[in-house]
Amino acid sequence: MADIHPFPGLRFNLDRVPQIDKLISPPYDKIPHEERKRLWGLDEHNVVKLILPQPGDEEVDVTTHSTDSESADWYQEAAARFQAWQDEGVLKQDGPQFYVYSQTYQAEEQTWTRTGLFAALDLEDDSGPKAHEQTFEGPKADRLRLTRAAQANLSSIFLLGDGEAATWSSIFASAKDVLLDFVGDDGQRHMLRAISNPDDLAAVQAGVKACNLVIADGHHRYETACNYRREMMEKTGKNSKDEAWGKVLAFIVPLADPGLRVLPTHRVVKGLPTDWFDRVQAKLDPLGAMTPVSISDGAEVRDLLAADASRSSVLIHDGHYTWAYRIRQGAESPSLQAAPESIRELNVTILHRLIFEEALGLTNDKLVNHVKYIRGEDEAMNLAKTPEYNVAFLMAGIPPAQVFDVSMAGVRMPQKSTDFYPKIPTGLLIRSAADSNA
Repeated sequence: MADIHPFPGLRFNLDRVPQIDKLISPPYDKIPHEERKRLWGLDEHNVVKLILPQPGDEEVDVTTHSTDSESADWYQEAAARFQAWQDEGVLKQDGPQFYVYSQTYQAEEQTWTRTGLFAALDLEDDSGPKAHEQTFEGPKADRLRLTRAAQANLSSIFLLGDGEAATWSSIFASAKDVLLDFVGDDGQRHMLRAISNPDDLAAVQAGVKACNLVIADGHHRYETACNYRREMMEKTGKNSKDEAWGKVLAFIVPLADPGLRVLPTHRVVKGLPTDWFDRVQAKLDPLGAMTPVSISDGAEVRDLLAADASRSSVLIHDGHYTWAYRIRQGAESPSLQAAPESIRELNVTILHRLIFEEALGLTNDKLVNHVKYIRGEDEAMNLAKTPEYNVAFLMAGIPPAQVFDVSMAGVRMPQKSTDFYPKIPTGLLIRSAADSNA
């Protein structure tokens, strides 16, 4: 059951700042260090200035660490900038409504469109969207400090919803008013439409209420919103259902949408002992086949991994040589047997439980200092060639339906198991979480 509400979105005022493509950014945890520098210099009103501090010379991995190591003062600076943009009319506020957003993009020489619904989702203690990934403490503490300061959802969470295709089609068809329609620098087309008719608003709420929801992206942001709600309940004694901070900005995409795509997140590891490969081989050999393979680029990696429909294969690349590992079906290992059956033979489970924990001694608390999470195969392989890193572990993505099923079973995969593509740009919509704006 999903209780959603229309909300008064904050959007860039195109009469004041007309070049919207220069104002949006990727989500905070998908902005590499050099890209953050570029966005900070792109426009004085680029939304990156609300979600990340101005980068210094040292790179901080915000997917695992807090940005307060760069500037402990920037949270208040971001909040002051956010308020100033509202006061100056750079950001304007709509009336309460739902928003339908379509993102058209290229992948594998095809054109895809993914469509979903922006809404304010009730936060609950014992119910709500199911999660599929574990989280890190650093980013949650970081985003909580920013939420306290800005009192806003500066970025949305991304949810998958089941339900009837006809219901979703009706919801999307009721969005008549086009608010944005533009093509960004990356060639993606973005269209934002509004639903404001009272009858349509009620129909949207009723249609989505019957859906099960799963978090596709934004686990740290969702848990941050829940933590902020608990804080505000203790501080004010108010009923969270009546307050803006009792909800979170959510983007919901129907599970059956053909534009849903999941990319893998690869791991590049540093600080390993010199005998790391012998340890890995000794652990893996009794349980499956570790085969040398010849690959020269990311395209060959993707082709090789795509041949394994079970998503149990892991490629191990040390910067010079590559091995393909596939576990034997039914292979028994104490750490795998302890994992829920639905994820027991998935690539991320094999990597984290067999390789990281058993072979290399990298428990969850040690991952933040040893592992860098990379989307691109070529980038991961190139990092493995550098003196700082020992090895890249490369994997295929997990299909959306499988992510949904695992989540509904109450099971969580390791951190950064999935990467839903493309990301929802930050800056299209912001939602106030202040007391006076429920």
